[in-house]
Amino acid sequence: MQMDPDHIAQSLRDRKPVMTGADCAALDLWECHSDYPDRISDLSLRWVQLDYDPELEAILVVEAKAESTYMAYVFDKQQSWRTVGTFSCERSCEPNSFIRVQKLTSDSPPLVLVRRDLGGSASFLMTTSAYHLHGGSLSQALEISTDEEVSLPPPERITRRWVLASQDRLVIHTTRQSVPARVRNSCEVYRWNPTPGVFESAPADRAQYCDPKTGTPIPGKSSPTGLGAYPK
Repeated sequence: MQMDPDHIAQSLRDRKPVMTGADCAALDLWECHSDYPDRISDLSLRWVQLDYDPELEAILVVEAKAESTYMAYVFDKQQSWRTVGTFSCERSCEPNSFIRVQKLTSDSPPLVLVRRDLGGSASFLMTTSAYHLHGGSLSQALEISTDEEVSLPPPERITRRWVLASQDRLVIHTTRQSVPARVRNSCEVYRWNPTPGVFESAPADRAQYCDPKTGTPIPGKSSPTGLGAYPK
């Protein structure tokens, strides 16, 4: 489908020209239809490098008030521009941290990190999903629930995760607490596997990065990645 991220962004900002039918159908937003009274007012377009070809990719983020959500669209240029990823952020959404691009380890590619609350009516589940662009499509490389609170049924359960990294390993520190109760720690290690394009569990490396007595990361072996709140 022919589309251009620059043209789409301008069409969302302006009342005229109205966005083409094909682009409007691809975005699936009320605000891009000619009979909707308001245009998009909160919009950002970022050019990013997600793969190894010279063409930059584009990420368009919009506040879609009619849908009560923020939407993010990832575009990749092959023979023409194509939408390769669409994400929504409806609950507990922070638009500045909803979507970003980051390498998590030295041997991983740049990843699209999408942060959303995937919980239900009685739960809060902040989840970061990491996607790898390869062969013209996005595929999930890792998914981590960094903050989880479940209030029903009692007792209340709270889980926190922090993602740290050495040069070529991810170290995931988890704390679990039932209220009221003591906190339990656990620590897992992951490595990047380029063939399927995912982070895989590396239990043989746990002793190098995790304290077996406390279940916490060994100080000095890994550093914060910005996913989760680094424990004090």
